[in-house]
Amino acid sequence: MSKKKTVFVCVSCGAESGAWSGKCLQCGEWNSIVEADTTPSKEAKATAVSLSQVNSDDVVRLKSGYREFDLVCGGGIVKGAVTLIGGEPGIGKSTLSLQIANSFKTLYVSGEESPVQIRQRADRLDIKKDNIMITTCISVEGIEELIEKHKPECVFIDSIQTITSANISAPAGSASQLRDSAIRLTTAAKKRNIPLFLIGHITKEGSIAGPKILEHVVDTVLYFEGDFNKEFRILRSFKNRFGSVNEIGLFTMTDRGLAEVKDKNSVFFSDDCFGSPGVAVGSAIEGSRSILFEVQSLVSYTSFANPRRTADGLDFNRLVIIAAALERYAELKLSNYDVFINLAGGFSINETASDLAVALSIASGYSNRSLPDRTGFLGEISLAGEVRPVSQFERRLAEFERNNFSAVFVPAKNIKDKNDLKVSFSIVPVKTIQEAIKKAFGEG
Repeated sequence: MSKKKTVFVCVSCGAESGAWSGKCLQCGEWNSIVEADTTPSKEAKATAVSLSQVNSDDVVRLKSGYREFDLVCGGGIVKGAVTLIGGEPGIGKSTLSLQIANSFKTLYVSGEESPVQIRQRADRLDIKKDNIMITTCISVEGIEELIEKHKPECVFIDSIQTITSANISAPAGSASQLRDSAIRLTTAAKKRNIPLFLIGHITKEGSIAGPKILEHVVDTVLYFEGDFNKEFRILRSFKNRFGSVNEIGLFTMTDRGLAEVKDKNSVFFSDDCFGSPGVAVGSAIEGSRSILFEVQSLVSYTSFANPRRTADGLDFNRLVIIAAALERYAELKLSNYDVFINLAGGFSINETASDLAVALSIASGYSNRSLPDRTGFLGEISLAGEVRPVSQFERRLAEFERNNFSAVFVPAKNIKDKNDLKVSFSIVPVKTIQEAIKKAFGEG
């Protein structure tokens, strides 16, 4: 007979200890220690197989009916995979989940809404009601029974913060409850080889509520992002054991739910942007896609000793470096000016290939002169003021070609022979940031 083992767990951070105390030594919280029974289970007989006997074709992917969602998942939903979907309250997580659930025989566990509320949303989204079974049971034991009874093709938990396990005496949403519930539900899903989706809320700090162990337990972590003042939503992959983590899915929120965006460049780039000072267009690689984005800058004189640097969608430290390079090598007196950068449509970039577009946008805003129409910019800016080459150069040029651009400024080191580049627009090679600014404004 297994010996009973009792440990004490902090409901705030999940730290374990052998004795109770009034204060958690890990996170410093008072009165957060609770008793947890962790009776060891009977050990299973260990087995091992040769790697050559493992069939790499055993991964089966299911189609959700939404190409954007399947793309972010790596080409489809893998049977037995556990996916964590995070996002701010009201961003559309439940709407997306209900639309995906419509493609399968689904068990939908709702700990936040009543069946009537879900039915009202389903009517608005034109959901097939017979495909989805609704339960408000929030105990892990009850959910396991329902999975065994109904044998669904897919399970959604909305949200994981509301689920409780009888093994843990802590309240729902605590670290220990989240960990135990997620592990048990994951085991149940993988045992029956069905996809499991866990919906999680975002905290004020911008991370999924609960311990980071949730992200270690699941196979895929997706974040649903967007501006509440705009209709567009972005689904990003931050972890994926079955595909790339660089893909994004683009959706638009309508009165009939989330719709896929067919023309991705219409979200982050508009033809009306040309002719305005402080606007430049660059190209970013997101997984298998090349996306054009619009950089907007406002350069305003300030009488304060420390000018402001603000970036929305761009790393702040990168903006500081680009501004310093412009002042040092292009002789723009930015030390007397506030610089504000915004990427249209709520887009976010984390690659240095956008440096030249940001720099030319600032130079345009500083001089109050517009850049040439339908002109794009590619290049990384070094601390020496050099325009360095970028990766996946041909893919970026192809995207400019599809959008009928007339010229693109590129790093000179990216070009070996212009004749090898089969594009209809003009290629403008530049070596330094000074040369790029002069050519952009017709001075060189």
